[in-house]
Amino acid sequence: MTKTFDIAIIGGGVIGLTLARALIRRGASLALFDAGAVIPPATNAAAGMLAPSFEHGEGGGALYDALHRFGARALSLWPGYAAALEEETGVRIDYRGDGVLGVAFTENEAKELREQAVRTSSLGGDVSMISGDEARAMEPALSKDIVAALWAPRDAQVDPRRLLIALRAAVKKKVVQHFPEKVARIVVQAAGASCTTKSGETVAAREIVLAGGAVSGLASKELVFPVKGDAVAVEIEEGAVTRVIRAPGAYLCPKAGGRLVIGASEERGRDDLSVDAEAIDALKSGATQAVPTLGQAREIERWTGLRPGTPDGAPILGRAGNGVYLALGHYRNGVLHAPASAEDMAALILDGRTSDDLQSFNPSRFGALAMAEHG
Repeated sequence: MTKTFDIAIIGGGVIGLTLARALIRRGASLALFDAGAVIPPATNAAAGMLAPSFEHGEGGGALYDALHRFGARALSLWPGYAAALEEETGVRIDYRGDGVLGVAFTENEAKELREQAVRTSSLGGDVSMISGDEARAMEPALSKDIVAALWAPRDAQVDPRRLLIALRAAVKKKVVQHFPEKVARIVVQAAGASCTTKSGETVAAREIVLAGGAVSGLASKELVFPVKGDAVAVEIEEGAVTRVIRAPGAYLCPKAGGRLVIGASEERGRDDLSVDAEAIDALKSGATQAVPTLGQAREIERWTGLRPGTPDGAPILGRAGNGVYLALGHYRNGVLHAPASAEDMAALILDGRTSDDLQSFNPSRFGALAMAEHG
């Protein structure tokens, strides 16, 4: 007998799980398809930066302004979201609202940061330029060769792996049917839709949300494609680096327990999970340039992940027709965007309300490409 639910969410990463939690809290009956055991979620490879001050895109334009505003709104939701999730599950997700430093070694790099600061300020961001000495006063381990830095005091970070554990615990505690496998086929009809797993189990739902990653197989590769990224974690003395540092060759994200994540390379179109040793070496070199003592740090782990990219670098959020909704393509900002994405998509699905952000990121901007896959 086919099981029937209000909503089926396909995707068990941070976007799918955060939306699932929001919908469940509002009383929706939910089926969740999580192929994480077969296709690792992008969340596993993320560093957890919550840094909209550095993410409004190159070249400007209305879409990138909207991307910054969306990220800034998501950031404002994070303190309350983190506290509620920790209280609900008892899982500490290591949220840190202690700011982000973007550093420059040359005058040209400093000029780029100043231009970014002007742009971010014009969009309402709280940023300022500081000298190399001021940056070292905040982070004494920084290289003496750093000449300037962009300081974003409201930007933050979280441990994405702990976040995923907490979200899975939150969803599991509620009434939700969990299918730990890949969806092989979706059939959409006027009265609803059905999802069939690779093992042959079929679930019917009034509405379906596609929230899978870059290689789910349910979205056109022209619409959502993989951007491979390598990263590495090293062991440091607790407190040696206290906040996120973004350097030209790498970013550094300190986590609890003396773990420092260094990321991340970018290679569009590759969907394999083999670690590139040369990319790891380049990341370590960039990190050591910013913090020289890291040259002696012991490596803990290296890995690779697949970010879900889109043609214009912005997420795809909204209704794609015939009871199908898309929450795709958050690229490297899925962790940052999660609370705002869930809030807006839940309001759209349950209330029919569309936010300004959803209008900016609507699937319709890709025309027939977005609709043809799911119509």
